[in-house]
Amino acid sequence: MKNLFLLPLFLLLSNFSYAKTVRYELTITKSEVNLSGKKNVDFALMVNRSIPAPTLEFTEGDDAEITVKNGLANEEVSIHWHGLLLPPEEDGVAYVNTPPIFPGKERTFRFKIRQHGTFWYHSHTMLQEQKGVYGAFIIHPREKKIAYDKDLVVVLSDWSDENADQIMKNLRKDGDYYLHKKKSIRSYLGAIQAGGLTTMLKNEWDRMGGMDLSDVGYDSFLMNGKKDSQLLVAHPGERIRIRVINAAASSYFYLSLGKYPFQVISADGVDIQSVWSNEILMGMAETYDILFSPQEHKNYELRATSQDVTGYSSGWIGMGQKISARDKPIPNLYSGMDHSMMSHGTHESEKSENEKIDHSTMDHRSHGSRHQMQSSEDHSKHKAESNQPNDKIIETLTVDEIKAQELTVLPKNAPIYDLKLVLGGDMERYIWHINGEAIHEDRNIDIKEGELIRFTFVNDTMMHHPMHLHGHFFRVINQYGDYSPLKHTVDVPPHGTRVIEFYANEPGQWMLHCHNLYHMKTGMARVIRYTSFKPSKEMAEHDKHDPHLHDHIYWDAALEAATNHASALIRFYKTWDTLELEVETSEHNKKWEIEGDLFYRRWLSKYLNFIGGGSSFEEHQRAVIGVGYQLPMMVEAQLLVDHKGKLRADIERKFQWTSHIFSDTEFTFRQNKKVEWEINLMYAPNWHWAGGLMLTDDKLGAGLQLRF
Repeated sequence: MKNLFLLPLFLLLSNFSYAKTVRYELTITKSEVNLSGKKNVDFALMVNRSIPAPTLEFTEGDDAEITVKNGLANEEVSIHWHGLLLPPEEDGVAYVNTPPIFPGKERTFRFKIRQHGTFWYHSHTMLQEQKGVYGAFIIHPREKKIAYDKDLVVVLSDWSDENADQIMKNLRKDGDYYLHKKKSIRSYLGAIQAGGLTTMLKNEWDRMGGMDLSDVGYDSFLMNGKKDSQLLVAHPGERIRIRVINAAASSYFYLSLGKYPFQVISADGVDIQSVWSNEILMGMAETYDILFSPQEHKNYELRATSQDVTGYSSGWIGMGQKISARDKPIPNLYSGMDHSMMSHGTHESEKSENEKIDHSTMDHRSHGSRHQMQSSEDHSKHKAESNQPNDKIIETLTVDEIKAQELTVLPKNAPIYDLKLVLGGDMERYIWHINGEAIHEDRNIDIKEGELIRFTFVNDTMMHHPMHLHGHFFRVINQYGDYSPLKHTVDVPPHGTRVIEFYANEPGQWMLHCHNLYHMKTGMARVIRYTSFKPSKEMAEHDKHDPHLHDHIYWDAALEAATNHASALIRFYKTWDTLELEVETSEHNKKWEIEGDLFYRRWLSKYLNFIGGGSSFEEHQRAVIGVGYQLPMMVEAQLLVDHKGKLRADIERKFQWTSHIFSDTEFTFRQNKKVEWEINLMYAPNWHWAGGLMLTDDKLGAGLQLRF
């Protein structure tokens, strides 16, 4: 009888035993590395002298205590704990909810581990994530739910031997800057050879350049910091849990394992109803857990192929004869849009789901235990113990085929805040925004605690966007309705739609952004701000200096020198503003004449801009105003009127004949003046220079183009 009275005390002490404090110390320093095998670079940022950063491991219920030290001489740093549920001040986004860590300083993060699964951490300052500040964050459940013998953590990333700061400058010069490096320039000859000329012409009529799979030309893709390595020695019959994290800055990956289907058991740290697939399309910041068991004494390749198929990384699991993964075919640059992939999460599915909603609540504070009900546990064990695929094997797994282990419906009586978020951009000028405004123009989305928040992402671009919400898990509305999966990052495909929902019960200020690092840094982001949240005095002061509020200035220039004319152009630009100075001299009737324009452009959209400035022609200087517009077939046009009422119209068009040969055509119509025009035929081995023939309205010449 006495023992019965001691039992409650024993259980209480047992619970406290889980709450141990786990401490780590991370130091960020700059170092010289050679990760591509091609050259040494001196800009890499390492955490504890490692790329990727060390794997941090915890058990659900632990108290985390992580000290981050800034070992850089003149650069602040930050660490964001991606996918973790924690107090906002511990989230790690400098100037939004956590103070920056200045050079020579340190900060200790303290928070309770409230969940389990595969997560990660990375810098949220400038472009440090691309330079090496990322690592795995693994949380084990209190009780093992799925049987396995070995645990393998795999961190995927992309690497460039070019400093990320220069990559950003290059992209702002021209969104197609890296096409030469990737050998992915679309041309009329290529379209004819691929049978896609009609598609290409249709895209040009619609003023679209075709599907964009990646912006940056990378020098290597890495798996745990290496291009090719033996990840794990495994024996037949051993069960391996492979935790895969896409920590790339701007690369989607196709993940495959040998030549066989594999079992996926978790997505974004949340256990799911297991599913078999031949490959996974992983967006940046997503995580997937795979259960794998070698059946023979063989070595199986885990391969991560970049979505644009410009390269891959390999890791080997097993021993003996190597079983390589299948090669991915080179993407057809001229194929049409796959409309079967373009509608995800419709309002009709929302309606049917809301009709079935009950009084269940989704409290993020209990996220770690909600998907551990006995029925779900039995189901996952049954799946894990089976080493044979189900009847259905998915070719390429996306969020559309993921089903939660239990109901994910939200509170029935909560007020609904429904907001449409259009993901837009201009690849040519390389700006990205939400609802037509970059984050510096419209930083905050205010929500109220206790609301059911529904965001409808509408992708108005030709690129995938992995949208990530800090501090919350959201349900992605898919075919499984009440069992729609919980995630923290969701892929929104080109010209597609995704609907997400979450219950507003984590007061704070939280980032919502595209996890393509360069898209986020050029504007595709917001701060989700609870109206009830009051930041500390320190954070309120830092909030005023948020770098997201800055609209940075970039520049580019071009020179053209030929036997019959010469020109120079320099441009300075921000998101919606451009200042350009162009001077040209040409030979007319054996006389060299100089003319020039100084224009300020205010962009109202991707296609439309207003112009104001001055023009010099035939030794006359005149003030001008006008409008610029992109017409169908990618024709750039502008109509100007000077202060004397004289009209001028300019039309420009580029024709890409082959991957290296192109023609620029320019026509200028002035009231009561002779039409001026130039047509060239140029060969360009790279982005920076081209040479060829240049024909003006007066004379044929030869020369060079240089771009800076």
